Amino acid sequence: MLFFLKRFLKIGLSVIIILSLFFIILVETTLQPILNNICEVEVTGMLTTVINKGINKATNGLSYNDMVRIQTNRQGHIILMEPNLKFVNRLSSDITLEIQTRLDNLSEKVITIPISQIFGVEVLSKFSPRVNARIIPHGAVKTDVVDEFDSVGINQTRHRLYLKVNTKVRVVVPLTGTEIAVNTQVPMTEAVIVGQVPQVYVGLEKGLFKEGVIKKE
Repeated sequence: MLFFLKRFLKIGLSVIIILSLFFIILVETTLQPILNNICEVEVTGMLTTVINKGINKATNGLSYNDMVRIQTNRQGHIILMEPNLKFVNRLSSDITLEIQTRLDNLSEKVITIPISQIFGVEVLSKFSPRVNARIIPHGAVKTDVVDEFDSVGINQTRHRLYLKVNTKVRVVVPLTGTEIAVNTQVPMTEAVIVGQVPQVYVGLEKGLFKEGVIKKE
């Protein structure tokens, strides 16, 4: 009798181990991507709010002329456009520090995800058991100023400046964890340039800030 009991326990333990391994594999291969997508929506919304507040504070009072110098000739034609790199670098550092400080001050956040939502059954989300996911901001914030030119009418060109922000958060759910990269682009300032703007400016695929000083000969 004792022999059969031990054998039964060994079989039961083996079944539990196999089922546990199967569940872990299921989470890793099937549920993890779905969890990541759900968490990414939550994380992006949370961090975008933090990033926007940081940028708004650091760029209060910012004008287009602070970042771009434009020179014209006597006829009013643009002969030189160049970024104010000293100002832009200082501004970028201030924004990075402001955003990093705000992220560091964020407490760990827990979001609750209905299991039915993971399987795509939204109608049962109110009654479904739930999985807790912990969102942990970490890592350095990287920023980069980018810009673009586009024509908005006859002799009118809009020049927009954006700030690209890249950061990461760690999402921890039962049995596993993953990193999610959050990349967002926030408009900073813009200007509509009226007059005969040389086509070299409008056609810049990489933008003024990528090309450096752009001068009409």
